[in-house]
Order: sequence, then C-alpha cells, then structure tokens
Amino acid sequence: MKKSIYFFIICSLFLTACWDNNEPERMLYIHGIGVDYKDGEFEIYAQLLDLSSIARSDQPSTNAIQTEVGRATGKTIDEAAVNLYRAVDQRILWGHLTFVIFSKELLESEELVQAIDSFVRYRETRYTMWVYTSDEPLDELLLVTPILNKGMTFSRTADPMNTFYQESFVDPVSLRTLLIHLDEPGHEVNIPFIVSSNRWETPKGVDPVLEIKGISVITKSNLKGSLFDGDAEGLRWMSEDTSRAQITLENDSNQKKEFTTVIVDNVKQKITPVEEDGQLRFDIAIEVEVTTSGEDGQKGEEKLKKGIIEQIKKEVKRTYLKGIEQEMDVFRLSEQAYRKKLKAWQRLNKNGQIQLTEDSIRELDVSIEKIRTERTVRH
Repeated sequence: MKKSIYFFIICSLFLTACWDNNEPERMLYIHGIGVDYKDGEFEIYAQLLDLSSIARSDQPSTNAIQTEVGRATGKTIDEAAVNLYRAVDQRILWGHLTFVIFSKELLESEELVQAIDSFVRYRETRYTMWVYTSDEPLDELLLVTPILNKGMTFSRTADPMNTFYQESFVDPVSLRTLLIHLDEPGHEVNIPFIVSSNRWETPKGVDPVLEIKGISVITKSNLKGSLFDGDAEGLRWMSEDTSRAQITLENDSNQKKEFTTVIVDNVKQKITPVEEDGQLRFDIAIEVEVTTSGEDGQKGEEKLKKGIIEQIKKEVKRTYLKGIEQEMDVFRLSEQAYRKKLKAWQRLNKNGQIQLTEDSIRELDVSIEKIRTERTVRH
C-alpha cells in the first residue's frame, strides 16, 4: 500500500512540472509584417512589438523604443522566416501578428497565392489579421509610430475600425475577407492602399503617420490596378459597412462661392441585375441619412437634397468608370449577378466575371430618407 502511495506521489510531481513552458519575457512578438518580392526571392520585414512598453498604459514612455523591424530573404516565405530566426536573441511568437502589408511588386508577380498560403497554413497566425498594400518601402512603413506616441496596438494598421466608424473611406479587409472574395465568382478584392503621410507635426518637426490613400484591386494571380483619392470616393456609397462620410457642396448663388459640408450616414444600397437584350445590366438604389447644421438647413432643404444626391451619383459614376478603364469590377457587380441572376451569369460570365461597359449601370437612384439638423451655428 505504501509503495502505491509513493508511486502516485512521484507521478504527480512530474505531472505538475512546467519545464517545457515558454516564459513570456523570453520571447519576441511579431505585430506586423511586410512581404516584398524581388529578384526571384521573398523579402519579409517583421515588426517586433515591445509589449512591456504598453503593458501599463496605452501611451509608452517617450524614451521607449516601441518597435524594431527585421529583414530576411528566401525562396519561400518560410525560408525567409527561418533566416530571420538566425538573427534574433529570443524565440519568436507569431500569434500576435495583427496585419500584413503586401508590396506592389509582390502583387504584380505570380507569387501572391504562395504568400497568402503561408499565412493561412501556419498554425500560429489568425484569419483576423488586416491586409494592406503599398508601393512605399515596407521597412519605413513598419517603423511609423502612432500620433502622440500611442501604443503600437492602436496604430492605423492594427486597429483600422476605430477611425473607419468616424470617416468611412475604404473598407478594412481581413485575411478572412480576402480569402472569401478570391474564392467567390468575380475573384477580385479591393485591398486598402496605405502611404506615409506628413499631415502632422510636433515641436521637433514632421511626425509621419499612416494614411489610407485608396485601393488596389487584386485577383489570385495578379494586380489589376489601383484607385486613389477622388477616384475611389464612390466606394463608400456602395459599401454595406459605411458608417459615416462627408460631402462638401459649393453654393455660388450670391455671386460669392460658399461651401457647405454635411455628414452622411446610415448608407444602404440595393443592386438589382436586369437581363436586357441578352446582356446583364444593373439598377442601383442608394439610401442615406444626412446631418447638417441648422444654418445650412435654413438655406433650403430641397436645394440641399438635390446637391447631395447629385454629388453621390457623380462619385459613384466616377469610381465605376475609373474602375472599368482598368478592367476592374470595383463594386463586385459580377457577384451580384451570380447570386441573383444565376442562369444569365452562367451564360455570360468569363472566368467568373461579367463583361462590364460604361452602360452596365442602367439606373442609379439616390434618395435621402432623413435630414437631421444639429444646433445652429452662431458667429
């Protein structure tokens, strides 16, 4: 009996041991990564995050170095990652990877699918990471820190939804969304295009920040093209996720140019494919709500409505036409045809896409459901 007790005691000692655990302070955490492709090799830029600097506050010490960026190359991304391991002091953990930036060179190559598969198949990475593209040096983008030295976990690339709810320009795209769109008919996806911006300054000089410039449209095999600034503004009226946007209207009725800015929210849209003369065309209905100052509302609600409707139509048409110039289906009309006019789609599609022309949008109707008035501005 005593021998049995001793045996169980000895076994329990082994069961409670934690000799194979990894100590957090002895690990390095990758927060973001950039992937480039040059001269037949992948280049990866890994952004290491110092969790200790933001453990007690969202604003680290002003003297703290929040991040470092490492570089490695390889015939595959896995080989590049292994080469990166040779130049680190501690074990690297990929479980905190929050975003990835693909270079323009990678998107123009035929290696995009291999790059995506590397993140999908690796057990530590998650489908929730955000995806971006850029034509700027990736190491420089990864070294940009947030405004007022906020923690890196609050950066534009790591937390895009925070600002998207205030100004919905381009929909953030996760790895999960990327995979879904590339697998569905149409096989195109709009990826946010980021650049380094010099809009902010400190007493010490310019404080670079990351800014969404527009979109790049990709397929499984290549980069189709990009839309920037005003050419991409129509996207916000065709997105189910648009939360809040602004429009500035010009008013020169008093022989003096005046401008009115209104806030547009609660954007809803309906796309209806219509078969006509053996081809597919699309009727688009957009419904919005508007918030304006009392002073703007006093200038004439009907005139204000007309101006807003005309501006939204103008932006949608401009983005659509700029897209088809590069053979891009930026509004994913082919997918709408697949879901709502399957037989016509089966007859007309080529590689999942419907041939779009300048006349493919048959009707574009914009209506304003409600105009809300803020407090009157007094000067």
